[in-house]
Amino acid sequence: MRIPGIPGASEPAFRTRDARWMGLDALIRETCTVLEEDGIVISLVAAKATIQIVRRVVQEPLDRDQAELCLVVQERLRSRRVLMPLSSVRDVIETYARVIVSLEILEINEIG
Repeated sequence: MRIPGIPGASEPAFRTRDARWMGLDALIRETCTVLEEDGIVISLVAAKATIQIVRRVVQEPLDRDQAELCLVVQERLRSRRVLMPLSSVRDVIETYARVIVSLEILEINEIG
């Protein structure tokens, strides 16, 4: 079942080292599973919105440290009526990055 996300945001596919393609929703589910293993429960919808926004923000031509990145993402989530504590935004971003590394993502195919 598709996870609702931000309208108009890309829905990329990710190719792993073993040549398997995974959609964004699969990575969202994996991210939330890892978070739950760490004792943190985040809804799939909130996690997807966070990841879609952070993917946009990191493409902007501005240098931001981790704290600034999390603040910008939190503000943009709030403007879309997604309320997340700053610590949860940070947890989602860090866990998503860990999942990307653990799956050995080699290629991202942007769709939409």
